[in-house]
Amino acid sequence: MPESDAILDVGAFKHVVVPIGVVVALGVARIISAASHYVQHRDRVRFSLGHAIWCLILFLWFVGLWWITWGLRHVPADLWSYFTLIFLLAGPCLLYLAVTLLLPDLPDQGELDLAERLERLGRAFFLSLAGFLLWLVTAELWLLQEPWWVLPKRGFQSVALALFAIGAAYPSRWMTIALGCVALPLVVVALATVRAKLG
Repeated sequence: MPESDAILDVGAFKHVVVPIGVVVALGVARIISAASHYVQHRDRVRFSLGHAIWCLILFLWFVGLWWITWGLRHVPADLWSYFTLIFLLAGPCLLYLAVTLLLPDLPDQGELDLAERLERLGRAFFLSLAGFLLWLVTAELWLLQEPWWVLPKRGFQSVALALFAIGAAYPSRWMTIALGCVALPLVVVALATVRAKLG
């Protein structure tokens, strides 16, 4: 087998994807622990429909990201490097950044208004999501070597990127709800079309 066609063995593959799994696990844990904390202190938390929708979207994205990392086992060995690992960590880190912007710690005193928080930090939140989506497309083109135009995936990604640009430009309460209501079915359909199989 030519060196350029060599594939990492299972042990090496597990080694390089562990850091990705750590960030994904931290993101899921953050969502679950914050939700639990907010419910326990619900007398001090003002809940928001838009906030809840985006929490669900991020949870689905983290699980989907973990699932599609299995496809990295087919990346040719000569593409793996220290830079490749740094690049692969960038996407989950951007998604984790979005989670921390969306799910703050409960203050020691006073009330936490989740809708106001998302409106105030909406630009940074949506820019983080846009960065993650651009990272995902780059990873698919460069490492997974997918064709540039794959329907319906690229269509979903293009629409999502447009939604994030709108959200970053107009991060109002009603806009985050409207964008979430559009993005949630897109994410569900996109994840349902993922064909990665454990085998």
